[in-house]
Order: sequence, then C-alpha cells, then structure tokens
Amino acid sequence: MIRASNFRIFLRLSFCFPVMYHMAGASARIDPGALQRHFMRSVGSSNNHLTRTMGSPWSSIPGFVRCRLPQANPLEKDASLLKVPSNKLSMSLMSSNSNEDKLQSRTRNQNIAIIGGGLAGLSVAYHLLDGLKNSQLNPSNRLRITIYDKAEVGEGGASSVAGGLLHPFSPRGKLIHFGLQALEQSNLLVEKAVTHEPLCLIRPQLYRIALTPANVNQLQETAAKYPELAKWMSEEEISTKLGAESMGGLEMSNGCRVVHVPLYLKGLWEECNKKASDSNAVMAWEIIRSAPENAASHHPTNVNNPFSTMDFSKYDIVILSAGSGILSDKLIKCDEKHSPLPVQLVRGQSIEMSLPKNANNSKPIMNEAILCGKYISPLQSSVDLEKFGKSSDRQKFVIGASHEFQQTPLTLSELIEELKSRSYSLAPHLWNEGTVDRLTMGLRVQSHRGKFGRMPIVGRYSELDGQDGASDNGSAGNAGNVVHPNLWIFTGLSSRGMIYHGLFGKWLADAILHDDEEKIRDHFDEFDWWKPKRNDVRVERRTIANRIVNRDN
Repeated sequence: MIRASNFRIFLRLSFCFPVMYHMAGASARIDPGALQRHFMRSVGSSNNHLTRTMGSPWSSIPGFVRCRLPQANPLEKDASLLKVPSNKLSMSLMSSNSNEDKLQSRTRNQNIAIIGGGLAGLSVAYHLLDGLKNSQLNPSNRLRITIYDKAEVGEGGASSVAGGLLHPFSPRGKLIHFGLQALEQSNLLVEKAVTHEPLCLIRPQLYRIALTPANVNQLQETAAKYPELAKWMSEEEISTKLGAESMGGLEMSNGCRVVHVPLYLKGLWEECNKKASDSNAVMAWEIIRSAPENAASHHPTNVNNPFSTMDFSKYDIVILSAGSGILSDKLIKCDEKHSPLPVQLVRGQSIEMSLPKNANNSKPIMNEAILCGKYISPLQSSVDLEKFGKSSDRQKFVIGASHEFQQTPLTLSELIEELKSRSYSLAPHLWNEGTVDRLTMGLRVQSHRGKFGRMPIVGRYSELDGQDGASDNGSAGNAGNVVHPNLWIFTGLSSRGMIYHGLFGKWLADAILHDDEEKIRDHFDEFDWWKPKRNDVRVERRTIANRIVNRDN
C-alpha cells in the first residue's frame, strides 16, 4: 500500500513522470533511468537538467523499486515480466530503452576532439581508449581522438611546469576527498608512463616537514591514521636524512612519489598511442597556431586567438581540458570581469637551481623532495642519469611555487626573495652554493572552495552553464567560443593536478563513452557542484525526498 506521504510527493512531481504513481505500487522491473531518458527525449535537450538532477533521490523513497534491465532484453521475449499493463506508454518506454538508445549509442561519438593535452587531456584520452572494451561504441567504427595543444607533448601549459609531488594529503596532513582512490588511479597512469619514459619517476617517496608545534601534532596524527602511507620521523632523523632544520616530519611513500611531469606526459602519450594501436583506434596530436591579425575584423578578440577560425563540426564530441586557456582563449563565453565557472586564475612561479657535484657542504646534500608550505624537489640527479647512460656534473632542483593573484607577476628578484625566506632553513647549501638556472611560470585554474575542498570541474558543458549557445553546429563563435552540441569540460585541477587527474579523467571518460553524464554521479554525487542552475534544482529535490524518508521513519 502506498503511504500518504509518498502519494503527495508523486502528485507533486507528476509533471515529470506521470506513470510514477502507477508503478510505485507494483513490482515493476523497469529501470528508473529509462523513465528519465524517455522524459528527456519528450521535453527536449533544453530541459536535460531536470532529468539529470532528479536521479539520485528516488532510491530513497519507500515503495519505489530501482533495478536494471538485463543486457539481453527479456521484455521482447516475455511481456509478462512487466507487472503493469502492456499499454502504449510502457511499450514506448521499453522500445526507447532497448532499441533507440542502443542504435544511437552505436552510431555516434566515434570522433573526439580534446582541447588541451596536459594532465587532464591525456588522462581523458587514456581512459577513453581503456574503456572501449566496456563501451557501447560500434567496434567496426574506429575511435578517433585528436588532441589540440599550443605546444608539443609536455612542453606547454601549467602541467609542463608542475612540481610533480604525488600524495593525497593537505598541508595540515588531512586526507583530501577521494584521496586514496585518486592516489591509486594516478599511480596506475604513472606505471604505464614509466614503461616508455623511465626517468619520469624521480623519487619513490617525499617528505613533509613540521616547522611549528601545531605542525608536529597534525603530522603525527596523520602518521597514526595512515601508517601505510606516512611514517613520523624525529628531528634528528630528518636532519640525518635530509640535512634540514625542522621539528620532525613525515616520510610519505607506498605510492606517494615525485614525478617529472614533462617526461610523464610524454610517456603517457606514448601509452595512449600503444593502446590506440592495440584497439584499432587512431590518435593524433595537432599543434594550433595563433590566428593571423585581421585589422578589418569587427571582433578584436579574434586577434591571436588560435580557436577563432577553427571548425569542430566534424567531431561527435569536444572536450575542453585546456586549463587556463579555457578562459584566456575564450573557449567559453567570458570576459575579464565575469567567468561562468566558479574559478580564479592563480599564477605559480618556480625557479630551477643547480648545485655542483663537488660542492663543499657541512651537511649532506639534500637529494629528496621536501614540502613545507613551499617545496624543494630534485630533478633528475647525476646518479639517475648515469643509470640510463647519461651524465651531468650538476645536481638540479626546483623550488616553488609562488601563489600570485595580482595581474603583474613577481620579478625574478622578488620571487627569489619570497622562496628563499620560506625554504632557506631546509636547504642552506643549495641557496649558498647553487645557481639559478631559469624561472618557470604557469597559470593554474583554481576552483572555489566547497565542503569537499577545491574539487575539479568535470561534466557536460552547455548554454545552461554559461555558454553563448548561439549555434549548435560545432563551430568556434565570434570570440573563439567553442560551440558544440556535445561539449564536455575538465578543468580546475590547480595544484592537485597530479593527484586528481587520473580519477576524474576516468570518471569523465566513462560518462562520455556511455553518453551519460549521470555516470559520474555513481562515484561523486555532487560532481555538478559547479552548475548553479542545476544544483539548486537537484538539492531541492533531494531535500524533499530526505524529509519524506525522515518523517516516515
């Protein structure tokens, strides 16, 4: 029997699913997803947010049965499996789910463009190829993935100058959201890349130093909670191991490691090519050049925008993973005062230094990666190079990074002063006897902080999320905006690119291969936190459902 409270919620939502009341009291075996997809097709794509945001709460409402149809559709053989009358509506749902969806999914989404070939773009590419065996794409049609970037693999964007410190902890030693899952997935990609670029793995451990009593308490608690990843070291042990002044610290290992990101990206690209060859797919890397200046143009933003003349209509899917380029190249509609995404751009500058092999040091040469607010990390050492038949008479390090919001970047002298003041006690020999080789700079996309911290932005992107939407022909708009009917986005990794790129790239690829954004919600219920227009509806629906459950209980 249907409770009165459930009856009221069904009546309230009857504008969406008119058959819900009839099915709730029956032993129905229809997948609720079929109802949602049927409704989505009937009202059009402009209302997709209603169906996508109403998926989660129904399993919490008593009386509603949630299950999935088997792969081989038994309804075609025995209509008696449906415990509801075989009327036109139920047959329409059955037909839509078993025939139309399968036909469409097998004939589309074979030609994919990825704009941006850094950590996000290459992760998605790898997982698209890796997920082919479990997707519904027609195996007789070759999957084609083209990555567009402004530079060669590993040579452009913020990813190419990232510190490469892979670990799942915040500066205070707290485990970040999805930290353990993300660490496992990123390590899977690193191991794949190492087979092509062995030097991309610099160290199998790294260290976080305690500089205050509060740091000591925080990091000791981390070591107690996660002994498989973190081990507390005393002040004396840190001094002996690293030659650094401290109050103790953590040794993070067992998957926590230091990666040379440019080489890692090259290795991951090679692995993508190998997977493509093994699965009869095609990979391509296209370098995009700045558009020539057109003095007669009525759209001055076209000048030097490489996307202003590009045509993406030949692609079934376009994925935006260009980091800060999404905003600076106006791949989505934005201006200097307004961004449709809850992000801000942060400039990060680092310096690379070198130390002679025969440097006269009173303390042992620090040859490990250290985090202390800033970080000091070795690049390939002379020992590492000699293993692979290379040689160097200098030990190289990177020290970073600044966190700049102002429009004008710090000068080299200002940067050195800031970094030295925060790291001198950890490596005085490096600052006293080393030389500055070069400055590196990257512009990171930092998402706004929420209840899970700073999470990546991932999912479909449409006019409802701020896109101009003046056209759906797959072209670049007048300002260079990429307008496409099947547009996805992956950005906002900021300083957590190494830890998050593997996991979120996997979830996004799975959703793309199944043409179902809700696949991401299976892993992260609030993945669309960055979509305010949809988030409000989703939270309202969930709140109503939770209130009913709590009241009935």
